Amino acid sequence: MYNLFNMKREELIDFAIRMIKFAIVGALGTIVNDGIFVVSVRYLSVIISLLIAIEISILFNFSLNDIWTFKDRRNDPLINRLLKFHGSSLSGAVIQFIVVILLLIWLLKAASVQVALQITFSPIHNVSSIMLVIINTIGIIAGFIIRFLTSFKYVWRKKI
Repeated sequence: MYNLFNMKREELIDFAIRMIKFAIVGALGTIVNDGIFVVSVRYLSVIISLLIAIEISILFNFSLNDIWTFKDRRNDPLINRLLKFHGSSLSGAVIQFIVVILLLIWLLKAASVQVALQITFSPIHNVSSIMLVIINTIGIIAGFIIRFLTSFKYVWRKKI
């Protein structure tokens, strides 16, 4: 865990500014993620729709964070930063994935494992787009802190 109590005032301000920028990028990425998920889940399974939405939003977020949030911390080659970002985003993506699946199963009142699997591996037609956005956004928010801390400490670490 990142120890905020041992930071100097300037480091704490820098940390806060970067977190705000990361959150702004994340909000834009959430719009991308939600839009792709809501449209694709009508035609593709929940799993495939989530995977596509998450991957595209990871690439979108990486691009904006690399040129704005952490532009002064680009110490590694682009491909290394991209691979590290994917790795750091994995834990947040897994949390999002699990939260979305569980909320859909709960919302659709899956009475058995068979129904839960059917929900997971089928397109969704009987849930409103607004409800899909809410469910997906809850999943994204659940993974935000992990994504930020791993990005701050690992992907765009401060050059020593």
